[in-house]
Amino acid sequence: EISAFNEKSLPPWVITFENFLTPEECDTMIQLGYEVGYKRSEDVGKQKLDGTVDSVQSTGRTSENAWCSTRTTGCREKEVPVRLHKRMSTVMGIPPENTEDLQLLKYEVGQFYKTHHDYIPHQEARQCGPRILTFFIYLSDVEAGGGTDFPDLGLTVMPKKGRAILWPSVYDADPFSDDQLTRHQALTVEAGTKFAANGWIHMYDYVGPQVSYV
Repeated sequence: EISAFNEKSLPPWVITFENFLTPEECDTMIQLGYEVGYKRSEDVGKQKLDGTVDSVQSTGRTSENAWCSTRTTGCREKEVPVRLHKRMSTVMGIPPENTEDLQLLKYEVGQFYKTHHDYIPHQEARQCGPRILTFFIYLSDVEAGGGTDFPDLGLTVMPKKGRAILWPSVYDADPFSDDQLTRHQALTVEAGTKFAANGWIHMYDYVGPQVSYV
């Protein structure tokens, strides 16, 4: 058994999956992003008195995104997103309901996302609990640049259509503590367009509490 103390002395793991999506599934997810509408990405801001959170535009993040959501467009219930959530669930052994709506991303030449971490402290007190894992999926090839770089691990994963990577945001033995070694950045796209999808997995059911507020 690994204690929290011992685990924090070990480097985190990062798993790469080749051909996690078929080319046709990638194309469908990209098209769903256009149907929803790609907009300038925003960061999580301060928590407001009613418990909701502001969104703020950041100079450290210049990509565009679209949410494959139940509440706004019904995107999450479409065939390919349902299939993708189930596939992710099978790999992780975690129910699909623990995963946020997929965030579809588009990076044009010159766009990037500076070093950041996916853990959001205020979610510790929410029904869903904190983000514990990130499933990141590349929906396109990129001619140059656009890698996902983990500066503290000396690791860069390059985009490839259908490729996916999975990494932890927390320690297994202490899931309310963020593992800062999994800080990461989206390197600048130098040629071509990068399409991708973010899946953030929570400790508990994420979907249920969201639907109850619709």
